[in-house]
Amino acid sequence: MTWGQRGIASGFTYVLAAILGPHEFGLVALGLAFVELVQVVVEQGISTALIQREKLEDEHLDSAFWLSLVWCLLLAGATVAASGWWARANDAPELQGVIVGLSASVVIVGLMIVPLSLLQREVRFRELAACWNVGALAGGASGLALALLGAGVWAFVVQQVVMDAVALVGMWAVTRWLPRPLFSRRHVRELLGFSVSVFAANLGGFVNRRADTLLMGLFFGPAAVGLYRLADRVVELVLELTMRPVGLIALPHFSRFQNDPVRLRATVEKCLRLTLVIAVPALLVVAATSEFLLALLGDEWVPAADVLALLCVVGIVKALVLLTGPLLFAVARPFLRAVMLWALGALSAVTVVAVGLALEDDAPEDQILGMAASRALLFVAAVLPISLAILVRFGGLRLRALVPALPAALASGLAAFAVVAALNATGLLDGLSPFPAAVLVVGAAGAAALAALLFVEPAARSELRSLRGRRPASG
Repeated sequence: MTWGQRGIASGFTYVLAAILGPHEFGLVALGLAFVELVQVVVEQGISTALIQREKLEDEHLDSAFWLSLVWCLLLAGATVAASGWWARANDAPELQGVIVGLSASVVIVGLMIVPLSLLQREVRFRELAACWNVGALAGGASGLALALLGAGVWAFVVQQVVMDAVALVGMWAVTRWLPRPLFSRRHVRELLGFSVSVFAANLGGFVNRRADTLLMGLFFGPAAVGLYRLADRVVELVLELTMRPVGLIALPHFSRFQNDPVRLRATVEKCLRLTLVIAVPALLVVAATSEFLLALLGDEWVPAADVLALLCVVGIVKALVLLTGPLLFAVARPFLRAVMLWALGALSAVTVVAVGLALEDDAPEDQILGMAASRALLFVAAVLPISLAILVRFGGLRLRALVPALPAALASGLAAFAVVAALNATGLLDGLSPFPAAVLVVGAAGAAALAALLFVEPAARSELRSLRGRRPASG
């Protein structure tokens, strides 16, 4: 599901970015940040409450649906009403139309809450994969067609809305669940008793993750936002492809072990070791090859290469602390999660504002580099130690259990940087166009990182042998 949905959608997004440029990409990034904030309010933690609840009754589902329907319609109207104000605040008149178009996704998310929660609760990821993959293909094809016809930023808007709408139809089709005309206040109270804290945590998490994109437009222009956001999108894609599958299964599995500290600790430690040997090497390869990756989209995107390398540091921290949310939800500590995320979110927002004020009159390249550096410092100095402390306290994590996986992660990253430096020094890349240069550099760096990982990490070698042994026989 993750490789299909995120890979397909991101592939189309990068093609659109190459066609349309940083300015249009920045406009849709500002619009999406605003709409995603509203979507967090629409969801209000109901989805997590439905997944986490041990005994789920039909009345919970019916009541959650009608509550979400009314709420999403109200918030979609509020989004349209506030679109002009947000456009003026960002000094980007075109942004109003973008937000109005994206407001359709607010309603779609509201209608998606119950069927999506049911599929995740029942671990039916095969069906979810089909829904999201078809949606990503439909949205990407629609956006690409509009871009080629000269629709500009609306190509991005249509891509997002069509992808969500097609996925929604698929989810309703595969769940075969229909709401009854029933609304139970008691069942709503039972859900809200848990979901309110989850909502507060999700909102704080959004501020922590998206404060940069949400607030950058107040100080920098759409082009700077576009350059920064595209680099951030590359890091997000790596995290989605490597760690999102772990994150999706973490909550239901942690919830099963919430009263079994030994098994819970073993699961947490296994997930973190996976992070160190999968996500960290992948992000270090991206950091080493950032200039060549962005050159594929055109020369106007190359100024974001150093930003991408710095945001890979942020991505490594995000991967390492990914499990804190599912863990705290599983052990029924959503309020603590909310407090932690709001504290970090407030610090994140203050940092973005400070950097924005300091660099408001600088060149876009300096603006985005300063923003990326501040994010890397914040995540390393504050987010990482606080999140690890949470994993130790509530997941029983033993930090020494992670030490054996560190050499492999570091060796793979060093191998990738060494290969890129060697290729640059030997002159093999001189005169090559962006595509063959990127293929050569990324391929060589990736192969070197994988070789170093397999050489240093015995568990990776045994897992590779296991995968080969499970491969179906031909014929």
